[in-house]
Amino acid sequence: MPDMLTVSTKGQITLPADLRVEYGLEAGDKIFCERTDIGYVIMKPKKGLLDYEGFIKGVSYDAETELSMARTGLSAHVMGDDEC
Repeated sequence: MPDMLTVSTKGQITLPADLRVEYGLEAGDKIFCERTDIGYVIMKPKKGLLDYEGFIKGVSYDAETELSMARTGLSAHVMGDDEC
């Protein structure tokens, strides 16, 4: 039977403790919610953006352009949509 979640007045939901333990979710973790034909799917990314902090050192770049490109590439990677 599906778990029943309640939406608060602030639009927040609380995941049941057994689900948080099973999927290793902790306070502050980021998760994705994707709409499908039959409802919503909640997914935990493989890695967060901050896991890549300091990955490239000593490179001169335009921060705004690079950050935008990094977000696009890392989103594909953490969701498993890339070929790496």
